[in-house]
Amino acid sequence: MFRVKKLDLLVLKAYVFPLLITFFVTTFLLLMQFLWKYIDDMVGKGLELHIILELFFYATVGLLQMSLPLAILCSSIFLYGSMGETNELIAIKSSGISLLRIMRPVIYVNVIVAILAFFYANNLLPYSNLRLWSLMYDIRNQRPELNIKEGVFFDGIEQVRLKIASKNRENEMMYDVMIYDHRKNYGNTNVTVADSASMKITDDKQYLILTLYNGKRYEDVVEGVDYNYVRTKRPFREQYFTKQQVLFELESFTFNRTDMDLFKHNSQMQNMTQLISTIDSMKTTLEYRNQRSFHHYYTNNIYRARSKIDEGHDVDVDTLFSALNNAYKIQSYIRALNYARSGEAFLTTAIENEQMQDMSLNKHRIELHKKFTLAFACLIMFFVGAPFGALVRKGGLGVPVIFSFIFYLLYYVLSMIGEKSVKSAENSAFQGMWYPTGIIVLIGIYFTYMAVHDKLITPPKYIFAYIHKKFSSIFHIFSKK
Repeated sequence: MFRVKKLDLLVLKAYVFPLLITFFVTTFLLLMQFLWKYIDDMVGKGLELHIILELFFYATVGLLQMSLPLAILCSSIFLYGSMGETNELIAIKSSGISLLRIMRPVIYVNVIVAILAFFYANNLLPYSNLRLWSLMYDIRNQRPELNIKEGVFFDGIEQVRLKIASKNRENEMMYDVMIYDHRKNYGNTNVTVADSASMKITDDKQYLILTLYNGKRYEDVVEGVDYNYVRTKRPFREQYFTKQQVLFELESFTFNRTDMDLFKHNSQMQNMTQLISTIDSMKTTLEYRNQRSFHHYYTNNIYRARSKIDEGHDVDVDTLFSALNNAYKIQSYIRALNYARSGEAFLTTAIENEQMQDMSLNKHRIELHKKFTLAFACLIMFFVGAPFGALVRKGGLGVPVIFSFIFYLLYYVLSMIGEKSVKSAENSAFQGMWYPTGIIVLIGIYFTYMAVHDKLITPPKYIFAYIHKKFSSIFHIFSKK
């Protein structure tokens, strides 16, 4: 019969509290980082409170994949470091209880957390990403006058392209304004240039008023003239103004929610079943497209002249070529060289296309592997933090926080490098997504072995001294030879 012993309760009580504290603190810090990153997209949009709270809620849900492993790592170092500092580990070990037995209740808890993390990554995270980024899309398209960037053409107004050189953040005045008006569907026939401009939305949020100062308007008079008529023969109109107001009709500038089905095909917004189905369908489509491309090329280039040859007779190419005169031989050489270059160009393009296809597929493969790497990260971080805390024997907030950030930063950087290598098709999805996990596993095995056998971690200076000694001896041997 399974019974929870007092030692297990003691360890679990000491573990749960720092786990919850570090989990909420790291989640809050990551949420602040998210807010700082996207604050420009939200300020001044007139968003209602429930929209902001909804955005923060889904952002928080999406950040759990980063805060949970970090919280497990930090709380593990904190727990066993504090027990080592207060000599509790020594007292427990002296009674014949091993370190692994002390870690056992927390291992059970983290196994449950890892299972929940898998279901979170597979079911909850794709849904939260879908809600979050569809909401961010709607926020970014709210009040376009706030989204105009300096030196970049703005397309937030339908059939109008606007570009500014600079912008005053205090009074929202824009300078060196250029406007291309395409509302008549005549191309770039209506251009307005102004020294400065201001923009505001009417109270009913149905129209956008753009006030221009000290500018010119250039327009080709296309009405009554054939659109395909030579441009130089069109009538031309030029207008100067000191102040001019232009009215743009807007569909609606109330906060409208976009249909989320437009975003559900993104790899970050699919669960494991959807990702497997998408990968299979993409592979089938791409294989069919590549085969059709190869078949079309070889049919129309390589085997184009096959129907002109009687297939019932063997053809001696050397005999035919020797029977040609010099002019036809030169022509044959040139045509053969052209065919070879064409084939080389086709194969080069085909290889590049396959690499691009692999990069597109790898985005979905990355998300598929992430469903599992998060669960493994929760377990791995415990087996790194717990033995490390038992080795250093330092509790409090100093050592656990510092070393947890160091270990997690190492894992995060390795994960980003591996993910980037998969996206660029340099490594397979399995190699790129799991080698950071493998490195952390080796670190965890090393720390666990050292902690179980009560060995001290060799300081880095002694490691470097040992390596220097070995290299010096090798160099001394070779110098004698």
